[in-house]
Amino acid sequence: MDILKVRNLNKNFGGLQANRDISFDVTEGEMLGIIGPNGAGKTTLFNCIAGVHPIDSGSVIFRGKEITGFKSHSIARLGLSRTFQVYLASGDLTVKENVMVGCFMKARSRSVAAAGADEVLREFQIAHLSGHFVSELPIASQRRVAMATALATGPKLLLLDEVAAGLNPNEVEEITGLIRHIRANLAVTVILIEHVMEMIMNTCHRVIVLDYGKKISEGDPRSVIKDPAVIKAYLGQRYARQYLQQASK
Repeated sequence: MDILKVRNLNKNFGGLQANRDISFDVTEGEMLGIIGPNGAGKTTLFNCIAGVHPIDSGSVIFRGKEITGFKSHSIARLGLSRTFQVYLASGDLTVKENVMVGCFMKARSRSVAAAGADEVLREFQIAHLSGHFVSELPIASQRRVAMATALATGPKLLLLDEVAAGLNPNEVEEITGLIRHIRANLAVTVILIEHVMEMIMNTCHRVIVLDYGKKISEGDPRSVIKDPAVIKAYLGQRYARQYLQQASK
């Protein structure tokens, strides 16, 4: 069953066409990766799907419901949540209080939100950080807090925007395992924008590639990284061979 359908989505910023006639489906329980060079329109696509930006034409259907034109808070209440490349946590709130903000999407009292935040923090193995301010934390922990806050809204579909950026290999491995856990054990479908190809190769069932706002390739990871159009636009021959060798180990 498809949890998300995007049809002929177009988004312009003045004379710049950021997304051009993009269409794809996402199956419930799937892990979908979206890759492409900087400026390809990946984050803009997330913003359009999540209601941050209004689209110029096309449609977005979530769990069988047309959500085109809905505001982001209304879409989040329906069960579609996202992270951002830069996590703008409130400097006046602790880690737990930031996660409680996500819980208040559905919780009707502070006590219920607090209990929900405690549960999510345990799930993400950062309960020991609950009293810290996010700005005090290393980047890897900040990413966990961002994901925890998004998950606290109770999503059925989670959009993750470059959660591995700036992390070292061990941290990438840890966050990859966490994403797998979210999809497998919490029944959350995941769409992942990422430049860390090891994560894409090791987690995603299917990959979509954007370039200059247009979808240029779609398929399983091994097929996509062998696509000449993807190699030319994004990976390059040397890195494509490297990823294939890693995937075959």
